[in-house]
Amino acid sequence: MIRNKHSLRRLSALISCLSLVALAGCGAVSTGTDAESASTLRPTEEEKMAVRMVQAIFDQYAINGKSEDTDFVNLKEYHNAVQSGFLWSNFCGVGMQYYMCRLYPDDREQKEIFRKMINNFLFFRQSDSASNGAENSVKYHSARGTVMNLGSGDCFFDDNIWVARNYLRAYEILGDAWFLEEAIRVNNWVLSGWNEKLGGIVWSEAGLAPDADVQHLERGLSANACSIMVNAKLSQLAATSEESSFYLAWAERFYEFCKKMQNLPETYDYWNGIHTIYQDGAFQDGGINKVHYSYNSGSMILANLALFDCTEDAEKRAAYLDDAIKTAAAAYQTFHTYDVDSESSYYRGDPWFAAILNEAYYEMWQRGLESADQYMNSFAENVAFAYSNRDEGTGLCPYQAVWKVTWDKNESYVIHQTGFAEQAVLAALCSVSQKAASTSSN
Repeated sequence: MIRNKHSLRRLSALISCLSLVALAGCGAVSTGTDAESASTLRPTEEEKMAVRMVQAIFDQYAINGKSEDTDFVNLKEYHNAVQSGFLWSNFCGVGMQYYMCRLYPDDREQKEIFRKMINNFLFFRQSDSASNGAENSVKYHSARGTVMNLGSGDCFFDDNIWVARNYLRAYEILGDAWFLEEAIRVNNWVLSGWNEKLGGIVWSEAGLAPDADVQHLERGLSANACSIMVNAKLSQLAATSEESSFYLAWAERFYEFCKKMQNLPETYDYWNGIHTIYQDGAFQDGGINKVHYSYNSGSMILANLALFDCTEDAEKRAAYLDDAIKTAAAAYQTFHTYDVDSESSYYRGDPWFAAILNEAYYEMWQRGLESADQYMNSFAENVAFAYSNRDEGTGLCPYQAVWKVTWDKNESYVIHQTGFAEQAVLAALCSVSQKAASTSSN
């Protein structure tokens, strides 16, 4: 593989020549205005910041290549080393690029970059799906193979369901039926890990064995909550009412399990997972892993909204919406922190974890839900502060928005940098819509 010196042609003329956006309306967001008036809205300051931050990701991490007639973009794990990124790292980058496609829905180059990043998943794919116990299923390994369908390392239920989510996004953006079919296959494998007695799925395939370690045996909220999102979406895309009911039932089963991890009655935050222990010849419930991560709350807000969209029962819909709003408020209290030294507020913890909470707030904002403006503004401030503290040489951000880059606090990991870049793109999406609305009302 050869490093692409121009970082995918500098993320197209859109990114290397920002002024053309304002002059020609290149890739204008659908804002309800006509093309001529929409062109005068671009670019906003948030949009320019987002484009620069995404460009820094491709400058520092992207390896562009071709194998077996398949073009791909693989992200390195660190900006200053050649090690390939893990599956998790690469699907984090895909999430960032998905929102770039939503920011520029008519830009074919953005979609092509997205397609190449999705193609890279094939290098993590298993070599023999017929070996799986689940019918019509496939799984993805954590480490990248040198050729397609030759992934290596553990197979995490967690990683795989997030891969399925991104294949559904690929189906949305690119329209190729194979992406939907592959999402179904991956979901089938994940469902095969469901614990019929206790509920939920463990962290990885290794966790299905009695002698697995504590972490592999944990039934984490991340995988289970994402399973709600995926199955809820599949219920909407199903070809028959029977299939729709099948997926919706699975989404509800995962939801019932995840609610066991909600910190009630104290707050509406969600804990990280439920341990599984093997005792007296059987798996049994262990204690709850009482750690709060922002992406757990974010995932459950997204899950609530996904179930709201595909449920007809008025009482259930009201409960889903209520939980989304209360979980959002709790997460804001838990993760939005004031830093005395900088006299600024920021989101503490992993920037990609925070990006999933940001996604949830964005979906709430699009629906006009309670306090969503405040939440989105808080994330716009968070990423702007990170951008102001970026390293001048690389354009990369500190691990926490209010810090300075020192290269000894996790800054080099691609997942953290794509987390901030995704936050920037979400802020840009809001700014463009707000500017369009303001212009239309004047």
